[in-house]
Amino acid sequence: MNGPTDKTESDANTDRLLREIARLNALTMGIAFGVVAGWGLFLGTLWLVVKGGSLVGPHLILLVNYFPGYRISVLGSIIGFAYGFLSGFIAGFLVAWLYNYIVWLRRR
Repeated sequence: MNGPTDKTESDANTDRLLREIARLNALTMGIAFGVVAGWGLFLGTLWLVVKGGSLVGPHLILLVNYFPGYRISVLGSIIGFAYGFLSGFIAGFLVAWLYNYIVWLRRR
């Protein structure tokens, strides 16, 4: 039994561990959000192409206003994946960056 030194060392290790766990990797978070958003838009568009009909995707087609070149078609699903990935990447990166910034502010 070494006394209080063990407790202090243990607390320091715990603090260091919690500090590292609290951080998010912004690049990884951006890629994860981007892949999910890209695949979601890709598969959603392909589903509407396969489904067909006279009025195909009245709500999803509104993305044309934000994503130039996007259409409800097979090519549009590929373009949609790119736009979805880019939008998701930016959102995920910003969420992780903001989270890390708030953690940094609280530690000051």
